Amino acid sequence: MDTFLCILKAIAGYFILMFVGTNLLGIVVRGFRPTFRKDSDGNLASIVDTSSTGSIIMTILFSIISVAYFYALYHYWNIGIMTAGLLLMFTRLPDLLFEMKTGEKVNSTNMSKKPIDVLLNILSWLALPLIWYSLCYIK
Repeated sequence: MDTFLCILKAIAGYFILMFVGTNLLGIVVRGFRPTFRKDSDGNLASIVDTSSTGSIIMTILFSIISVAYFYALYHYWNIGIMTAGLLLMFTRLPDLLFEMKTGEKVNSTNMSKKPIDVLLNILSWLALPLIWYSLCYIK
């Protein structure tokens, strides 16, 4: 029964770390690079001015929150959970940059299939056993 609960905790932790890490990364990276959206004609239009004062303040604030997030993962859990959070955060970076550049959400038809993208996808799934091991065996 303990093993089953541990597996459930690892799966829930994977999705929580993926959600939090992806959103933190998205807010920070969008402060450095302009984000494009397609208008009704299919043309790219920039929607965020990265040089505005509000954008700079938000980027700095969420960069600090990201550091605090990693510290909290390390302090309240362990180095394995922090590593998994870092791994999940940065394996989503190519997808985020693709969305920002093309103005389209990544799906199975338009996603990049370069070797680095495949490697990062595999690494994001390898975070799941790392979370399981960190929650169940590292004290």
